[in-house]
Amino acid sequence: MTREAFEQEILRLLKEQCLRTPAMQQEDAVKFVFQAMLGVGHLLQSRDQVTRYIAREMDELASDPAEPMLELLSPAWCRLNLRPARAAHLQPRTIAGLMLTSGCEMPFTRQDVYDCCRRIARSGEYGLKKDTALDSILNEQWLPSHSAAYREKNHPAYRVISSDWIPCMKAVQSIDEKGIGLNRLLITLDGPCASGKTTLARKLARVFQGNVVHTDDFVIPHAQKTPERLAVPGGNCDAERLAKEVVIPFTKGDPVKFRRYDCRRDTLLPEEQLPDSRVLILEGSYCNLPVLREHADVRLFLDAPWEMREARLLARESAASMKQFHARWIPLENAYFEAYRLPDDQSVLIKSAEK
Repeated sequence: MTREAFEQEILRLLKEQCLRTPAMQQEDAVKFVFQAMLGVGHLLQSRDQVTRYIAREMDELASDPAEPMLELLSPAWCRLNLRPARAAHLQPRTIAGLMLTSGCEMPFTRQDVYDCCRRIARSGEYGLKKDTALDSILNEQWLPSHSAAYREKNHPAYRVISSDWIPCMKAVQSIDEKGIGLNRLLITLDGPCASGKTTLARKLARVFQGNVVHTDDFVIPHAQKTPERLAVPGGNCDAERLAKEVVIPFTKGDPVKFRRYDCRRDTLLPEEQLPDSRVLILEGSYCNLPVLREHADVRLFLDAPWEMREARLLARESAASMKQFHARWIPLENAYFEAYRLPDDQSVLIKSAEK
């Protein structure tokens, strides 16, 4: 998306916001544009500090499940409202994690915010005026605040997070809800190749301060690749070893010691120990094989349009590797999904879409 298109989308969303909340003043419009372009970056501190601030604020709020939890500010950023978040039992530490994992590929500056606000002011729309008040935006110490009229009418209570989290919020809520009272939480993240599983697993691990283990590190060695084994859907995954070395020890609270498989050398790498953590994310196709899924507390399934997945594969794979994907890996995945009817009713489906 071009910067011009990004700004046009901000203006469209600002217009919608003005129609929904007539109490908006110039300060509120400036704050909207400021957050729509700069997001949360200007407010980040340590995770513990952010968590404490959010916890204190949520303690003073009434739950409101009817209020929308997320409101889009721009293609990159959205507001997460705390009243519905409290109603959904979203934890302050989780919200802090969502903030700390949020970013924007298009780095705007205060000058960009100032220029955008000046252009809006020249148009005579959205309550912005061509006066010196806009000059405050360029002051690095200045932060926007809502007008008294807006606060009295709307009682804003929210945090800004990346809009990338929007399709994942049901998954985030499920993890928080299932994790209540559990000492250990095992999450499986399944889905077709190039759907974004590895990226999402890393982000979820940061939000929930957990570890990630990849099923790609547990392909069966060549000696086990018998016709009988490969005829079984998902048979190319050494799920038994993955369960024995990782899943079962984790769920018992024991140290997790495992060996990754090096497919190029057809050998197991030296043993390594996983850092201790309350949360473990098992990422990759085949993580819902029966011997693994029976231990899962939350099962996520990430999907994405084939056009997006193919573009990702073309960007990272060689021509020879692409042939392998089409001839071998994708058919094996599809056979596994079909055999186990994935995603099923117990899966939290996350649909990724291009912005």
